[in-house]
Amino acid sequence: MMPWKLLDRAQMPGSGEELRLYQRGGEFSIRVDRHELMNSRVHGSEDALAELACADRPRPRPRS
Repeated sequence: MMPWKLLDRAQMPGSGEELRLYQRGGEFSIRVDRHELMNSRVHGSEDALAELACADRPRPRPRS
């Protein structure tokens, strides 16, 4: 198995915790401490949030 490679890190304002971006092959992971916040392979929660955010937007009527 390929190891995770640390790409970048940033201090989070107000908490002193560190946000880190990792890569393993074509997969990416955003983590705080040992907690994974987002992963490019597992994105169901992000898809659901996008659907909720777009559900109430008025859509223009189709034109021909």
